[in-house]
Amino acid sequence: MKNKQKTLLSFALILAFAILALGVLTNSPAITTFDSTISQSTAKLVTPTNTAFFTVVADLGSPLVAITLTVLLAGYVFYKKDRFLACWIILLQFGGSALTEIIKVTIARPRPSHQIIADTGFSFPSGHTFCTTIFVICLLMVVLPKIPVDSRYYVIIPACTWIILVAFSRFYLRDHYPSDVLASLLLATGLWLRLEGYRDLLHQAATAFLTRRQARALPSKN
Repeated sequence: MKNKQKTLLSFALILAFAILALGVLTNSPAITTFDSTISQSTAKLVTPTNTAFFTVVADLGSPLVAITLTVLLAGYVFYKKDRFLACWIILLQFGGSALTEIIKVTIARPRPSHQIIADTGFSFPSGHTFCTTIFVICLLMVVLPKIPVDSRYYVIIPACTWIILVAFSRFYLRDHYPSDVLASLLLATGLWLRLEGYRDLLHQAATAFLTRRQARALPSKN
């Protein structure tokens, strides 16, 4: 995908997120209908087996786990001498997570009632979904370049499936509204695409800065 396409898509995703957030703030009937329709359909799927399964999924997809895995991934990348990418991965996860928390507090949407597994804090957007999506994106950034193009779907499909499972678990367990989960998917992908457009420029600037710094550190020859 070209930079111009990434920019346009990122703006579209972030705009969609903003419209969704505004709908939540204003108690839009469209958002209420969207949430209630999906929640009623999901309620038919509730069984002890499904609840046990999605509880495990939610635990493994928690912000704590996703952030920890992101740090480990960044550590591996740093060990492989790609320090800029390691820092970039940390920036995406920690910066994005901080933004998500700010939005949560600003919108202050209460969580759904009758939670199957009780959770605390505000509801919009879903921290589980956001952090998991960012981690998976970062993982794909590291792994995909090492895999032949015609074999990449072996990695992409399980990665996307995991995001979907974590996202679904949040409103299955009634810890979030479906719109919370959709908002996190829009925000995570939109934020990544927006920042991705600057990655090469920042990499070039950082490389040039370090080169000049190293040159100044070398002893001058008389």
